Amino acid sequence: MNIRVVIPCYNEPTMLSTIESLLLCNKEDIHIEVIVVVNSYLISSSEIIKQNQNTYTQLKSVAQANNSSTFYITPLYIDNIPGHQTGAGLPRKIGMDKAVNDFYEENNPEGIIVSLDADTTVELNYFEEIYYNFKKYNLKSATIEYHHPTEHLPENDKLRIATEAYEEYLRYYRAALEYAGYPYAYYTIGSAFAVTAKTYKQVGGMGKQQAGEDFYFLQKVFPLGKTKFINTTKVYPAARISDRVPFGTGPAIAKMLEENQLYKLTYQVKAFEELKQLFDLLDSFFKQTSEDVVMQCKILPKHLQAFLLEDDFFSKVEEINQHTSSVNNFKKRFFNYFNAFKILKYLNAVHPNPYQLTQVKEQISLILPIL
Repeated sequence: MNIRVVIPCYNEPTMLSTIESLLLCNKEDIHIEVIVVVNSYLISSSEIIKQNQNTYTQLKSVAQANNSSTFYITPLYIDNIPGHQTGAGLPRKIGMDKAVNDFYEENNPEGIIVSLDADTTVELNYFEEIYYNFKKYNLKSATIEYHHPTEHLPENDKLRIATEAYEEYLRYYRAALEYAGYPYAYYTIGSAFAVTAKTYKQVGGMGKQQAGEDFYFLQKVFPLGKTKFINTTKVYPAARISDRVPFGTGPAIAKMLEENQLYKLTYQVKAFEELKQLFDLLDSFFKQTSEDVVMQCKILPKHLQAFLLEDDFFSKVEEINQHTSSVNNFKKRFFNYFNAFKILKYLNAVHPNPYQLTQVKEQISLILPIL
């Protein structure tokens, strides 16, 4: 196989729409396996278990009718998973672990593992573009363009308004990271990324988190380099609410609807500007003493200086300098330390004081001209 798609499936009555979408894709000269991990937990209701069993039966029928030497559907049924809360992390890991093991058994460490969700459809050129980009650019990983379709809903529909607001928030946050100079400003969406089997093994595989497993996994992947945003094809995650995981797109939309707050609050551009001021100084930090770095940081806003002191920033920079012999290596090590988690910690530290969270639309209007 060239590509193995992994799909965790839990209580998904429309799962076959995703499979049909994949069946319709152009896949000339590309050998593909679709691994669907139908899963339930010890706490799952009898109704959900019944739905899962129906889905599994349907998948086996579709596989029997469509499997060939170049396109193969593998349904897996995993039940009675322990835990007090359901989540996609462990099922996604089970499917991806199988995919990587199969690739290595075939002596194909460059085989591509694609992450997809059971509520998501794809464009016809989905497989072609993923395969083409990985081979042409020798990629280790890729993120894929996405859109939550809402056009079929009335313009005043609350679900449509909330979904569009949340997607706008995701796009703003990535753009703001790019503006700040963060080198790994990529989307981290479970239905829209791919890695090689070798890369998957290199970072220790997918985590078992009940939510955000895609985010945590990709934070380990991006620093390896050779990542590309593929915008020549697109995935379409369903616009819907969800209570399966504690955070993420589904729960965020559900909360917006529940609170009748059909807009998304976000961090101000000013906070990202401050991070940009810090990141712009990196070249001058190389091979400098901690005292020199302290002096250079005097130009930064007082609250950013306070954050750096509390985080033992200057000792960290000195330590990084001791283990690097070039500016490029210094920067790579620096962003392994000052990573996406650290950025989020700073943003939360300066909101709501000195900055108030504001509506995404206001901040987008400020950052678009800059970008």
